[in-house]
Amino acid sequence: MNHRKTKGFAILTSLVVVSLTTCQAQNPVTLKVGSESLVRYPTLQPQTAISVYLADPVPVADLVEKAIGADPHHPLWDCTKPSSYRVAVLAKQSGGSPKPVRYETIMYVALQGNDDDGKRLTFCEPRHPGMVQLIVDSNLSNTETVQVSLVGLPDGLTAQSDGKLAFTQTGFSLSVVPQAAPSEKLTNGMSRDVGQLSLSLADSSLFPKSSLSLDVYAKSKALFSTDEKDSQSSFSETVGIRRGIIPKWYTPVHFEETIQGNQSATNLSNVATLGFTTLLPWSWSGKVFRNPIFDAPLPPDATVNNQYTYRIKQNTAPTLKALATNDYSLNLSLSWASIRFPWACTLLDWIHIRSQNTSTQSNSSYCLGAELNGGSYYLPLDLTAAKTQRLEGYGDVSILLPLSSLTSFSKFFPFLGSGDPAKSQIRIKYADCVNPANNYARSKHWTYGIELMK
Repeated sequence: MNHRKTKGFAILTSLVVVSLTTCQAQNPVTLKVGSESLVRYPTLQPQTAISVYLADPVPVADLVEKAIGADPHHPLWDCTKPSSYRVAVLAKQSGGSPKPVRYETIMYVALQGNDDDGKRLTFCEPRHPGMVQLIVDSNLSNTETVQVSLVGLPDGLTAQSDGKLAFTQTGFSLSVVPQAAPSEKLTNGMSRDVGQLSLSLADSSLFPKSSLSLDVYAKSKALFSTDEKDSQSSFSETVGIRRGIIPKWYTPVHFEETIQGNQSATNLSNVATLGFTTLLPWSWSGKVFRNPIFDAPLPPDATVNNQYTYRIKQNTAPTLKALATNDYSLNLSLSWASIRFPWACTLLDWIHIRSQNTSTQSNSSYCLGAELNGGSYYLPLDLTAAKTQRLEGYGDVSILLPLSSLTSFSKFFPFLGSGDPAKSQIRIKYADCVNPANNYARSKHWTYGIELMK
């Protein structure tokens, strides 16, 4: 009798264990995931990185800790291997829920973060790294989403995302800035208040799926004014090729062909450019430029351009000398576009004008930013009135205020005040600049407008 009871108890225990395991498999822990566009070195062709958060939220962190086991150097589940993850592409079926239509190949796993010695992490331990990136080579259609799962977890553990992740379309960008320019300088020497529309359109990779060992891109820029004599009116159409020269550092060499001119095309030129761009070393900047007062996660980028210009048409002021028809310029430039001021969020909260929607956004610390640009044009073939070689310096500084930070915009313009804070912002800029598309016409001015980006 006791034997039967013992046997019955064992069967009941097994059923309970099987039931719990089945329940656990049917209710996996929900992964937090995201996506961003990267470039492949050294060809600079686009890639997609899927961010998988292994330490957030708490249920995921606990699951990963159990999966790794007691010895991180010999883990039961290895977070560094592509085989530890599965990326399923889902497509909505007619009359049903999304179904897997294919599985994306994971090229490699990039661990994000450093160890206590400041070196890049090479293995996983509980809570470290907080995030890994799965590098895949894919672009999705508008009807497809992605579900990420952890594969090979021990003890029946399961984890997967909600299947709603959509890859951002790589390469294409658009910026539209309607702005006012008080006391803008005109080419006739006078000044007046004008309205301007700044447009920028680019595709950073025209052939993302090709086998080319370099990247082909195109970009278009224009500044249209309510007065065609505006010294800063311009347009440029560019096609270029580029390739990195150092596999693990951003140093692309580029060659570009550009047609440029002023708004009325009375100045018109063809420009051939050979140059390179790089990021300044930034490993020492952690404490200097990453703090609650001043946050600049990315370094400035520097560019050197050698330019040959053939001037098709020139329309110079009576007091100015025409520039060389076949001209050369050396353009040095520096751009710093990733500056943010985290303290501004506290200030906006204190004066009660910050939108509450920002608290749920990944960029919620972005309430005020800045952008700096500067450079020079060296024109050895064009002499000044004093018979010296011409050198034109320029620079501008912008203050950026995301519309999503302001309650009034979030309330009355929900489309502009929602989503990524960096996609719609007020730009206030002061510039002391020259316009190469208009015979290097110089202007010092303030502009202010709303910048919309895609």
